Amino acid sequence: MFEKFKSIFKKEKTYSCIVFDGKMMSYPQLTKKRIDEINNDPKYKNWQVMIQEDKLK
Repeated sequence: MFEKFKSIFKKEKTYSCIVFDGKMMSYPQLTKKRIDEINNDPKYKNWQVMIQEDKLK
């Protein structure tokens, strides 16, 4: 039970990204799971996600 409670408050690592959807750019903080979803889901086929390398260090 403690592990379930602890997992609720566990924060996932996020990355500073540039997302271009074909019309607009945005600069969100995305989790690796969300980045993979955008890169692999056909409904986001024209989207590009670039992780800002200088923010990784």
